Amino acid sequence: MSKFKIISRPLGTVQCYVLKRDDGAEFEVLSGFGAGLNAWRVPGRQAAGSTNGSTSNGLLDLLFGYRDGNTLHKIAPDTNAGCRLTPFPGRTAYAKFTWNGKTYQLVNNVSWAPHALHGFLTNREWNFVDFESDSEKCTATFTCDWPGAFAGFPFPFRVTNKIIFTGESFTVEATVTNIGNTTMPYSEGWHPYFSLGQKIDELTMALPESDFAELDKADLPTGNFHADKRFVGGRKIGDEFINDCFCLSLKGRAEVTLQGANGKITYWQQAGNEQYNAIQIYTPPDRMSIAIEPMTSEPDALNHHRGLIEIPAGESRTFTFGAVFAE
Repeated sequence: MSKFKIISRPLGTVQCYVLKRDDGAEFEVLSGFGAGLNAWRVPGRQAAGSTNGSTSNGLLDLLFGYRDGNTLHKIAPDTNAGCRLTPFPGRTAYAKFTWNGKTYQLVNNVSWAPHALHGFLTNREWNFVDFESDSEKCTATFTCDWPGAFAGFPFPFRVTNKIIFTGESFTVEATVTNIGNTTMPYSEGWHPYFSLGQKIDELTMALPESDFAELDKADLPTGNFHADKRFVGGRKIGDEFINDCFCLSLKGRAEVTLQGANGKITYWQQAGNEQYNAIQIYTPPDRMSIAIEPMTSEPDALNHHRGLIEIPAGESRTFTFGAVFAE
């Protein structure tokens, strides 16, 4: 017998689906706005002094997201919480790129820099496709199409998010299909913010060995990389500000762990050929969550082409990441 169900719980006028286990554990997908991974709640304890670590029904919230419609529309453009970033994550330099000898003009969609940021689907409505469940897990599938009716990126594609939820874990299988007639350039990522109900300063974080991607004054990759061992083996985050891209050399499963008074999150992503080969880490000003973002390469791949994926017409690629919680 299934222990799971799916319910509709809109944020104002924005559709949101909740994958719910019988004991109250739940996972929210904001399908009406970017299909963001909007909440992950498990039965747990709230850290002393925490102001937003748990909900009123005693669930520990492991993802920062939007809790009402007004907040969503106010801060979403700056946070992109939980969204899939496609067909490029991070910054595309000066809102343009060159591929196969042709230059494409994008839209400068941020006020603080002359770049294009995070692709085209972070505020679009996604379609709910399917829900399945059994006694151990449930699976929900969502899709969205980019029609390619834009001179800046005239490459039609379909993206599918398959989310597998057990309560203590989730897995995302992210597929992109080229539905156009020509090969398309592609890169992608996600923007989840993880939380353990306390200031991240007190959390211990461990990262895999990686190379730090050096940025220039315009916050664009220079192409230079430096070995980075700040968090290899694990240490407290403290008051360190992080907004860095860590590029992986390993193949297979790459893990980041966060541990605090309320438990441990083990985040993972699949690295390797045409997979998530970079991790962007960002510490927001309130320091109540930390963004751990899988990316196929460092930002601006449409220009520098390191890790750029070329998808022939009719072909698909699938990328995978997830997380596990333990008390």
